[in-house]
Amino acid sequence: MSLLDDYADYQSSARHHQQNGAQTSAAAFSSQPQDGLALDVNEFDTDGYIATTLEAEDAPVFSLDTVQFRVPNKIISLAVSNDILVLVIEGAKVLRIKLQEAHSIAEASVPVNPTSLRACNVFLDPSGRHLLLSTPQGESFYYYEGWDAAKPLSRFKNMEVTAVAWNSSAWSSATSSTRTILLGTHDGKVYETELRPGSEKAKRSDIAVHCVAELPVRERVTGLAMEAFPARRKHHLVLITTGTRMYQIVGAADLESQTGDKSAVFEAMLRNGLTNPNFQEIPGMPGPGALTVHHRETRAGSRAHIVATDFAWLTSMGVFFGRLTFGAQEAGDSVVENAALIPYPAPSSSTDISSTEQPSSLSLTEFHILLQYSDRVCALNMLNSKVAYEQTIGSSDETLQGLTVDETKHTCWLYSPANIYELVVTDEDRDVWGIYLSRHQFDMALEHCYNDMQRDMVLRAQAEHLFAAEDYVQSAECFARTSVNFEEVVLRFMEKKDNMVLRSYLVAKLKTLRKQDHTQITLLVMWLVEIYLSIIGDIETKLASAGMAIASSSVTQMNTTAEPSSSSSSASNNSSESVLSVKAAYNREKSDMQKELHALVEEHKQAVDPKTTYQLAESHGRRDFWLFYASLCGDYERIVEYWMEKEECVRAIEVLGHYGTPEMFYKYSPALMSAEPVALVDVLMRQPKLTPNKLIPAFMRYGHEPSGGANQSIRYLRFCIQKQMCRDPVVYNYYLTLLVKESDTDDESELMSFLTTYGKDMLYDPDYALRMCKRFRRIQSCVHLYSLLRLYEDAVELALKQGDIELAQIHAERPDDDKLCKRLWLKIAQHMIQAKQPASEVMELVRRSDRLGVEDILPFFPDFTRVDDFKDDICVALEDYELQIQDLRGEMDEATRTAEAMQRDMSSLKNRFAILSTKETCQVCSQPLWLRQFYVFPCQHSFHSDCLTRRVVGSCNRVQRRRIQELQAQIVEITKQRRQLRLTPLMSKTKGAGKQTESDEQLEQQQRRAKQQLDALVAGECVLCGEVMIKSIAEPFISMDQTTVNAGADDAWSI
Repeated sequence: MSLLDDYADYQSSARHHQQNGAQTSAAAFSSQPQDGLALDVNEFDTDGYIATTLEAEDAPVFSLDTVQFRVPNKIISLAVSNDILVLVIEGAKVLRIKLQEAHSIAEASVPVNPTSLRACNVFLDPSGRHLLLSTPQGESFYYYEGWDAAKPLSRFKNMEVTAVAWNSSAWSSATSSTRTILLGTHDGKVYETELRPGSEKAKRSDIAVHCVAELPVRERVTGLAMEAFPARRKHHLVLITTGTRMYQIVGAADLESQTGDKSAVFEAMLRNGLTNPNFQEIPGMPGPGALTVHHRETRAGSRAHIVATDFAWLTSMGVFFGRLTFGAQEAGDSVVENAALIPYPAPSSSTDISSTEQPSSLSLTEFHILLQYSDRVCALNMLNSKVAYEQTIGSSDETLQGLTVDETKHTCWLYSPANIYELVVTDEDRDVWGIYLSRHQFDMALEHCYNDMQRDMVLRAQAEHLFAAEDYVQSAECFARTSVNFEEVVLRFMEKKDNMVLRSYLVAKLKTLRKQDHTQITLLVMWLVEIYLSIIGDIETKLASAGMAIASSSVTQMNTTAEPSSSSSSASNNSSESVLSVKAAYNREKSDMQKELHALVEEHKQAVDPKTTYQLAESHGRRDFWLFYASLCGDYERIVEYWMEKEECVRAIEVLGHYGTPEMFYKYSPALMSAEPVALVDVLMRQPKLTPNKLIPAFMRYGHEPSGGANQSIRYLRFCIQKQMCRDPVVYNYYLTLLVKESDTDDESELMSFLTTYGKDMLYDPDYALRMCKRFRRIQSCVHLYSLLRLYEDAVELALKQGDIELAQIHAERPDDDKLCKRLWLKIAQHMIQAKQPASEVMELVRRSDRLGVEDILPFFPDFTRVDDFKDDICVALEDYELQIQDLRGEMDEATRTAEAMQRDMSSLKNRFAILSTKETCQVCSQPLWLRQFYVFPCQHSFHSDCLTRRVVGSCNRVQRRRIQELQAQIVEITKQRRQLRLTPLMSKTKGAGKQTESDEQLEQQQRRAKQQLDALVAGECVLCGEVMIKSIAEPFISMDQTTVNAGADDAWSI
């Protein structure tokens, strides 16, 4: 079996173990009791793990598996990174294996004597492309992926590299360089270099290296790490370890600007740091000194960063480990927190040799420290410093040589000269939650829970812990997230008689309910509403007490002012300030509770029972919440009624203005119009959907007083008529009524303007308007209405009765009948004469009228009136009459001449004729015209009489058609009668001759009249040139009758 196949099997097995891990945890806790609230922390053992029994098929957290790979020679060293495994074996060979590709094994040679290479240090960069080999003899070699052989590093002479700090910025970089890295050597020096492949044909690699630091105490560098600060990329931490010391060096180093052969970027930082070093020293004999740093991936927005979080260092006394915290540290500061020294654990099967043995290497996982001994591997839990795993290798004569971790793929590998082992880690945080729980680190425990059962146990323990600490609010929130019976928790909190605690529990419990739990949600919400209202009431009680305290302190201060004392005055001021601060705190708390209550009702609006909510608000006297909920539900009618009951009509009008419907306006306007007419009308004028006539009952209840300003009913109706163009007669009539009542006898301008503007379209009832104007004695308006009703004589008489001559003159000119106009002017003149007004004014009236003459008014003057006053007018009138007589004489002569001309034309008509050709045909039947009686028109169209009659009958209306038929029948009947008279035997010639002659003449006259009437109907105009032809333009060429008779008629018109 190849290495890749074996690795794939291991990965599949690990996934299987991981899937079973969650099932194991659930099965392990299924036996835990669920009844009751108490959770004893003593359920956890001293190691902090839950005492559970794993079944046989459950995978352990750690398992050591042997890789089935036959190594050609003994393994000298091994390194793994980015799923690339590199082996250095005897014979100076390098094997590079891609673990994800089958049989992808590359072999390269090391240019040394094959028998001399017995030990070396191997360092593989995180990308798995660069390999650095260093021998104890001081020879160093560089190998890059794809090469056939490693290249000697000419500048690394006599330098044994014992530790390498890789550049984290090159982990995900596409460049072939490692960028700046640090090297630690056996003689206590630190070098800086950058590995680059260069040309593959070159036999040596001339990579530059710079010595940047030397340790104060010359010791072998056993560990080296270089980490960048996450938020300060130019700031770096360098950790250097030896057998007895660990140095922390913090400083600035710009890796972006200095690379390659340029000056070393860490030189200044390291030299300054080591001048006055910050180090941790472990006394005693030097230890292994190995250093490892664990990294985790963190995200800042959309970008991922690899950040160092933990470190571990092998010392002579144990494992020194801690957390790395990067912040605002500067040179000389420490980044290590929570550091601790764990003694090396005693082996499970101790012997004299193993009891004194120290681990040779170590690695870190997220929660464990892996220690590699010569014959076993051990895992220490970093949280409780206990041995979580220990495994001895199978063969007694086999010695483990190293332990390495692939941080990019999170795999662990061990090796001996003959075998490779993989330490499979499955769900290493499986039991971490229990450890955190035993330490009362509940948040961390919740973060590492695998299932709901574990999470429920942690929450129970946290809730009980907080309850015991009397932190009831936080305890309530934790209990709400557990599976503990609701009734039990509620009873426990109700015993505390603290609504705030119960509120916290119910709010948290409400968040855990599903949307389909309608009944439970409703019950909890209504209970919370009750609790919130009670809390707000309690706060207001406290506020009232604080107010009384302030009042009492002010009285005390007044008494102190009357009897001054410095100590008492200062004490009084301090007391007053403390009470004010307490009152301010109560106000803030009340505001917060109200906001929470409002948010609760808004969020669960559908679950709130309206009737219960209103009752709760009323029982607690919470008018503000009552209004808020009504507004939230859109129950604005209830809000309006509430404000009206409180006689706060302005607020009711405001609600109507924002949320009122037309029906609400019609309902509440009568009461509001009496209380706040101006505000109501302002709102009504902003409501375009109202029907004005439905508001008339409200206006009728509005009792306007003249001293109270403008009539608001008139104001609104005027707006409806002028702006909204209302055309409802009811509105116009009521508006007219208000105008009649409000207008003054001396000033009817607004009423007259309304009557004049809207009287033409008769939008109001003029009869009703006349009655109202008469009732309130609006004379000018009455006169106008009489005129509008065409009662001009009544209009003039009423105007004259009131002595308004000008008004009478205006309406005397309005009739269309000249005779009526003249009669009205005469009535005005007669009134003036009877009123004994001067003759000059009467004559001025005559001249102004253009309808009266002097002769018309002379009969109205008394006999003793002097003619001298209007002598000139009489002369002018006589001259006008003379001119009129001359005009009449001329018109008579013209009429005589016209009559004579007409008589001559009529005489000439008797001799009118037309010349026809012998070939002339009828325009209808196309037959010769001479065959029977015919008609000839001046347009030269000729028709047979019967053809013309049929044509006319077909195009005339029903009345004309019946008349033509009657005349035809009458002519035929008369013809028969005359024929009978001619055939009667002359038996009594002497007796009946006179009567027969008389009867024949009468029949002949009747026949002649009938023919004249028939000719007038039939031959009044040519059917081809006259109106008949013009009217037939819309008729089809082929009628439906012709189409029915002749089926091929349509084809004759086809194109």
